[in-house]
Order: sequence, then structure tokens, then C-alpha cells
Amino acid sequence: MIQLAYNLNGLRSMPLNEACTRVADVGFAGVELSLHPSHLDPFSCRTRDLVELRRVAGDLGLKIPSLAAGADNLLSSQRFEPSLVSPSADGRRQRLELLRRAIVIAEELQIPNLNFATGILNPEISRSVAFEWLMEGLGQLLELSETVTLIMEPEPGFFLQRNAEVADLIEEIGHPRFRLAQDLGHTRVVDNDYLSSVREYLDVSPVIQVEDIKGRVHNHEIPGDGDIDWTAFADLLADAGWSGWLSVELYNQEDRLDDALRRSFEILQSVVVR
Repeated sequence: MIQLAYNLNGLRSMPLNEACTRVADVGFAGVELSLHPSHLDPFSCRTRDLVELRRVAGDLGLKIPSLAAGADNLLSSQRFEPSLVSPSADGRRQRLELLRRAIVIAEELQIPNLNFATGILNPEISRSVAFEWLMEGLGQLLELSETVTLIMEPEPGFFLQRNAEVADLIEEIGHPRFRLAQDLGHTRVVDNDYLSSVREYLDVSPVIQVEDIKGRVHNHEIPGDGDIDWTAFADLLADAGWSGWLSVELYNQEDRLDDALRRSFEILQSVVVR
């Protein structure tokens, strides 16, 4: 059964408990949490904060399928830096430490998946060297938990930006707790046949983030406001018997929050979940 979640990075202007309530009131079955100073700060949140959050989600009947660790300013004012493929060894260490903290938070909240991305490749670094750094970092992270699955999200303009690239890495690593976090909109931006790409890698995708895309420009639009063929997307999920989570990610639509929540739920519920 496909279930619907809403990424709380689209409700950062309100307290976390209120954000959960707003999402539950619309009818979503889950929330995708997102590390961010305004909601869940990985450097200051305490055990009692996580216990309270787990209680709130439980009282609202919300599941938490994924924790997203990709906010752009968690480590510096330079967006997404340092990353797993940064030229600086200290920078890569900082990113790994952040992800270690995220794994602990995911374990405390009993979240099954941790979503993150590679970062942007510095033009002075070869792909082969960056791949070695990435493999080394992932190897360390995969030793840290027996319950949290690491799901890597391809991001336009990043070192790994296509589903196929992350799928190749999954095969190379060969670990049952390393999987793909597809993003439907990102796939539309970077792949000419985006639906075929989605279909091909469903078996390694426990979570698919969704948003609409207009003209293959990487701007997250409310479902129905772009060019995504939602009926074809729903059909391919049904044909494959896929039963994971769809998580709406509209971090840039908070000025239209009510509309974004309502229309996202309505189109996904009526067309995809059926």
C-alpha cells in the first residue's frame, strides 16, 4: 500500500508540533522530518525533545518514514558545504559527523530511513577521487546502525544526480541498508525519460519524494502546477506493485502553505493512491 507523507521543511515558520498537526489535519499518514535549526537541530536537540516529538506524532497517528539530512545551511553559509566529496578532509569529517548525529536521532525516533545526498563536486577534483571519498564515508556510516537504512537522493548539479548513478553505487557497495531515495521532480529535470528511470529503480526505493516540475527547471511546484504526468506515474507504481512512501517536498511554497498541503494531498490521494 502506498502511503503519503509531507516533508516538514515546508513548514519551518511554525513550531514543530504545530507543523505535525497541520499535516495530520489534511489527512497525510506521515511526516518526513528535516534537520534544521528551526525544527530539529542536530547539534542541540536533546533526548527529551525526541521523546516529546515521538509522543506528538503518535498522538496524531503520524508515522515518520524518513529523516532528511540535506538542509543547505547546516554546516556553513556556503550551500551544502562541506559535503561527502569536499576537497577538505576536515570538511568531509564534519559532514560525516553530522550524518552520525542524524543516525542517532533516527534511531531514537525509530525512523527507518535517513535521506541525504553527495554534495557538489569541486571542478578541481576528479570523479574517481570523489568516488573513493564517498565509498570511504559510506563504509563508516553503514557500520553505525542495524536499524536505519541510508537512502541517497540524487540531486541536480550534485556529484551523483541521477537514479542510475546511485543504483550503480548500491550495486558496488552491496549492503542491504543502502538504498535509493528517488525524487520524482529531480528525475524529471535530469532524465529525458523520467518515468522509465523511476520505474527501473523502484525495487531499491523505499521512499520517493514528489513535487511538480515546470519546463524541467529545478523549482519545486505544487502537484498539478507543472508538467509531471501524474496519471502515468500512478500507473507505473501500480503496475510494479510498489508499496513505499511518497513524501511531498515543497520547501519553497510556505507562502501558499494551505494550498500546497491541500492540493498535494488531493491529487496524490485521488490519482496515485486511488
